[in-house]
Amino acid sequence: MRLYLVRHASVTVRAGLPPAQWHLSPEGRAAAGALADAPFWSGVRGIHASAEPKAIGTAQRIAARNGLPLRIEPELREVERPWQDAGYAETARRYLEGEAVAGWEPRGEALSRVRGCIERIAARHAGLEVAVVSHGLALTLYLSDLLGLDGEASHRLWSELAFPDLAVVDPEARRMERSFGQP
Repeated sequence: MRLYLVRHASVTVRAGLPPAQWHLSPEGRAAAGALADAPFWSGVRGIHASAEPKAIGTAQRIAARNGLPLRIEPELREVERPWQDAGYAETARRYLEGEAVAGWEPRGEALSRVRGCIERIAARHAGLEVAVVSHGLALTLYLSDLLGLDGEASHRLWSELAFPDLAVVDPEARRMERSFGQP
């Protein structure tokens, strides 16, 4: 099985709204469209996306251009946390390195939710190629667990993610075939 992990495209930050309600920016819509034009989508059999608008917007562009079925999976949502502008990267580093952060979904609960959802998706699509569109922290937790990364490596993976970004993994072999950030 091959699993395409997609981080959503860039968003328009709305300080009065929680991050889970943010939508794609005009640049994000264009970047999601460009990602949708990549040739590898011809082998993918379906897309599963977080229920957050930014993930749905990214997944819809890919699905529409490639004639793929799209299924919404609420468990693929981002780590639940309050909106934070100042100091966000440092707080995310502490979280990914295992520190409990007040107001943030406990790391083990978030990992269990995301991992369980992805494992169910993989079981439904055994032997096929399928895509998951989710979020930076959620995908980092999943990959860190799958690949056995420590907290420092997890933070490095997260900090290098782009909007949008793509990694390809073989979850059965617990191997990354294409890392985020590769052309």
